[in-house]
Amino acid sequence: MGVSTAGKKVLAAFVMAAFVVARPQAGPAQEFHYDAKSVETAAYWAALSNLANAVMFSGLGKPQIISAYERDDWLRRAGYVARPRMPDIPMGGMIYAAGDPKFAGRPDIAEPRTLQWDARTFDRTLDPGAHGWTLIKITSPEFHLRFHDIPASRLAGLMMLPQARTQAAAILKQMRTAEGLFAPRGPDGALGKPRPRDQAVVLWSAANLIRAATNDHKDYWHAAYRAKTDPADTRDLLNAAFLAVTKLAPAKPGDRAIAIEALARYALVAPDSKRRRAALDLARGHAGALVEAAPATLEDLGLSIYGLIEAGRLFDGEVYRRAAARRFRENLLPLWDETLGVFRNDGPRYDTSTVGAVVAGLNAIRWHGSDADAATARRLYPRFFETIFVAAGMLRSSPLRLVAAEYRKRLPAAHFAHPRLPDPVESGVAPRLSGAGAKGQDRGAVTDPMFRGAGAMFLANMLALRGERAADPFLGDDHLRALRR
Repeated sequence: MGVSTAGKKVLAAFVMAAFVVARPQAGPAQEFHYDAKSVETAAYWAALSNLANAVMFSGLGKPQIISAYERDDWLRRAGYVARPRMPDIPMGGMIYAAGDPKFAGRPDIAEPRTLQWDARTFDRTLDPGAHGWTLIKITSPEFHLRFHDIPASRLAGLMMLPQARTQAAAILKQMRTAEGLFAPRGPDGALGKPRPRDQAVVLWSAANLIRAATNDHKDYWHAAYRAKTDPADTRDLLNAAFLAVTKLAPAKPGDRAIAIEALARYALVAPDSKRRRAALDLARGHAGALVEAAPATLEDLGLSIYGLIEAGRLFDGEVYRRAAARRFRENLLPLWDETLGVFRNDGPRYDTSTVGAVVAGLNAIRWHGSDADAATARRLYPRFFETIFVAAGMLRSSPLRLVAAEYRKRLPAAHFAHPRLPDPVESGVAPRLSGAGAKGQDRGAVTDPMFRGAGAMFLANMLALRGERAADPFLGDDHLRALRR
């Protein structure tokens, strides 16, 4: 059955299908370079396109079943008085671990089904890391409230609400071993080896979902979570994840950094004061280990800076802040290659996990470091972003078509998507993050064209803007006050 004219109008207004029929600019605009201001918007839309294409349009996962009542509720909460028919969008509930983001056929922006990827390329493993990071992004308030000020954009956020419920249930029921740890489930149904970081990511995601469902903010998004999500449904996942973090404790610096953030968020929603204190004690132990750590990889280095900054904010500890500043100045900055605009890596390529770790470290310093260190990080961040995402081709195509016309009135087009990025309709590749890209300046140097959910969604979470309350990967001031009571 085709989509009605009214339905197509809704689709055209929907933030991820409010495609502006425009091609990347040519001519002088090709010389555009990001600065400290424009890179913020570019990072947001890179993250947004990464999330929405996978969970909404790609078909990369098991279909999300939605009732007509829920669809009508989305439209009502988004502000539509007359509620036209919704277009048929292949939303995924549970998502698969990986897939090639090339469109299966010729894409037509007005027909969501044509935006699906080639299903023959899908790795149908259910990965707790991919589900956890996706759930964290879906339930992040600053992400949803930043650009969700028009009905079409609100609709996009509300459509992800049932996906959050489905992902949380799937992690608990389908990706948990007999020992209570979270592990990938292969297409044959067999569970793989649990990884320490995944336990912390699941804990973070469960805490995020409960926070979204219990927050007293009066905006449309939090009101929808309170009305449509029962926090009691997530308590079993939360408790299981806390036990998993204690059973399979992280040892690598990067994993400890993720655990610090996850444990702090768990402490905000812990069922009693005893477990709250236990969580903060564990986080303090990981922070102490980070001070003494000697990160051996660029990924561990970037995340250790992030973890130490957060530990300093969480525990008001000068020892953590000094350690983060020292690691930034003495370990990360000497790796900077001014010619290429990247930090030197051990291997010939950057994968999404490494890029996300560096972004996390730079964001920590530019938002919470000393004035001098913050100024340095603000100078390097736009260069690093442009080299990796544009020159090296990690962002496969331009998200400019994904930007609602209302937003295009406010800022130059290049702020949303660099003019050098190829158009997705012309290239046949969705605006998604590739698994890895070389660190040179050649766009043809993408070394892993696959979208890999865990790394890509981790990076999408780290590509955060600093909002009124906080940036999503960082504890807000209201969180810190609550944890110090």
